Amino acid sequence: MKSIVIQQTLHGYSEGHRLLDGSMKLGDELSRLVLRMSDLSGSNVVSGFEEYLTGYPLESANMYAFAKTWYAAEMPRPGCVWTHTLLIPGSCMAEIPDLRALTALFVRPQASNSSKGFSQPIEFNVEEAESNISAASNDLTVKIADLIETLYVQNKDNVLIAAHNSRAYETALVRVWSQQWPQLRKAFTFCTGALSARGFGSKPFDVQCTHPSLVREITSATAAKQSQELSMLTKRNQQRPSWSNRAVEDASKPEGAQFRRLLWEFADSPDKKSFRRFAELIDDFLDPAECNVSELLGVVAQQFPSATESAGLKSALFGGKHDIAGLKPFDEGEVLSALASTPHYEAYDSKALNLRSRGSNLCRIEPKAASEIVSRLFRSSINRLGEEILAGMIEVIDLSIAKAITSAQPQFLPALFRAKPELGVSPELWIAAGDRRRELLEAIISNRDLREESIQEIMGALLKSDSDFLLRRALEAWGTPAVVGLLNWLAKSKSQLSERSRGALTFHVEDIVQWLLAASDRPEHVVIVAAHIVAPYTFRFRQFDSNVWLHTYKNLLKQGSQREANYFAALLLALGFQNAPPEALVLIQECFERVHGVAWDDAMPDDTWIILDPIVPHLSWIRDWDKCERLRRGLIEAFLKYRWPLLKLADCVKNEAVLSRVIESAKGVDGGSELVSKRF
Repeated sequence: MKSIVIQQTLHGYSEGHRLLDGSMKLGDELSRLVLRMSDLSGSNVVSGFEEYLTGYPLESANMYAFAKTWYAAEMPRPGCVWTHTLLIPGSCMAEIPDLRALTALFVRPQASNSSKGFSQPIEFNVEEAESNISAASNDLTVKIADLIETLYVQNKDNVLIAAHNSRAYETALVRVWSQQWPQLRKAFTFCTGALSARGFGSKPFDVQCTHPSLVREITSATAAKQSQELSMLTKRNQQRPSWSNRAVEDASKPEGAQFRRLLWEFADSPDKKSFRRFAELIDDFLDPAECNVSELLGVVAQQFPSATESAGLKSALFGGKHDIAGLKPFDEGEVLSALASTPHYEAYDSKALNLRSRGSNLCRIEPKAASEIVSRLFRSSINRLGEEILAGMIEVIDLSIAKAITSAQPQFLPALFRAKPELGVSPELWIAAGDRRRELLEAIISNRDLREESIQEIMGALLKSDSDFLLRRALEAWGTPAVVGLLNWLAKSKSQLSERSRGALTFHVEDIVQWLLAASDRPEHVVIVAAHIVAPYTFRFRQFDSNVWLHTYKNLLKQGSQREANYFAALLLALGFQNAPPEALVLIQECFERVHGVAWDDAMPDDTWIILDPIVPHLSWIRDWDKCERLRRGLIEAFLKYRWPLLKLADCVKNEAVLSRVIESAKGVDGGSELVSKRF
């Protein structure tokens, strides 16, 4: 059971017209306003207007003052009145379907006990009050029609109604007031017993009822004091628009009907002049013919061309609501498609309509519909709303949707990749791209905010899709993350790299070595592949720890992999000759005699010798073929350059015959003879 707490005041005569009692204290300015509005509305009482209703907003307190005034003939002084004012919270103005129910709360005081019962708030039960309201009679319906004709069809301001008593239009006026949506309700001003011109804030009341004899006086006074003209009530035209028929029928019902529910759903303006525009739209919306979303977008834009106008209506119709005042909502995909292509896009605010997140949600909830819409948007010219929708969809688009879109239309892949480069992790999409794969890569590279994790996965997708011809460009663009991604894929897949892939990696030697050294459990097959890429460039990673190569070399020896062991021996010897950490002499001790022996047997392949060729000294052109001599001189040069203890030479060359040759070769090295003469 819904209850509303309503504050109240009572004004009357006690040595002048003043506040007699109340349940709350208003500020000084509002107190003066309520005091003035509670006094007799003219200088004299006119027959038939001994009691009347007044309604006006108290904006600064977010309240609405609804008052009833009675002529107090029992008081000794002429012109005295009682006024009981209900102070309704602004937030509760939407909770009372028929505001006439409030009239049951008005209590006329008795002179002998005038201020009893007004010091406490009223707890108003909405359901109980509504049960006592009856349907409208024919006479009431006619009066409602006249008010709607004047206020909304004719769009008249400051309406003056000539009536023989204050009750003639009371019910009709309150019913029309009740039909208004909450913001308009709170701004509406009226008096059913204006015995003089009524208004405040330099503006006449929206509606005033007066005796016919006072019409000229009130009209003249309003024009003089408030510089505004009053409009007389207009009788309803028989050739009336269909929307006004709906409005009259709705207002005639205490709680309204679907027209009112839609009006409240759509309207969000305190200006009564917007009533007609909303009513016309509702009339179109309720037309039995099927309502086309694209056409409705145009109709709404025509009525409310600014994006800031009628946000409630636009949100209700096109904001993705699941329930529009009991009507079946439009299909979400249909709405988004229509918004994306409407020529009236300037009338709509993408943020207010939440288009980006709705595009995302459609992809999550209805992937099939999302696939169709994305394809449609790519094929057509879209407006800025469509760009926002598409951006939201692409944010969450998954591989299944991307595959569905591009299976028949691969030309859309570059646009998809540019918008969502993370799609590049799919090998299937790279394969589907066919000859457009280079275009896809450039589309991804154009995104400067790509996460390193995505780059790494994309490298794996390139390898899986046999797109190794793109690796060099990818490595050039992304550097270290791309190298890491490629090596991670290699570690997991246990696959081999093509010659083209290895060639692309030769420009990233340091990155490869750093990846190897970053963890102690790198797979041996990856270390071997890496060695074949970096070995010819030992000068670029001689500063790094060489143990990863030494450890693999020893394993290869145990496994009997002679060719690979020889390759690693050459790599280690090249590093040893360059004093690589942690112990260069250990590397030479492990590998010199083996490498020298392979060279002596003329069994060293070119791909192995190329590792050492840039490191060991050259001979004259006629003797440069002698690999063994160059190796021996390289050993002596290293001892001289790094000032290693000469005693260690014997540890490096245990074979006496080879050692004798080393000592002989020392003579061909500057300072070599002096070095070996100290020991041998």
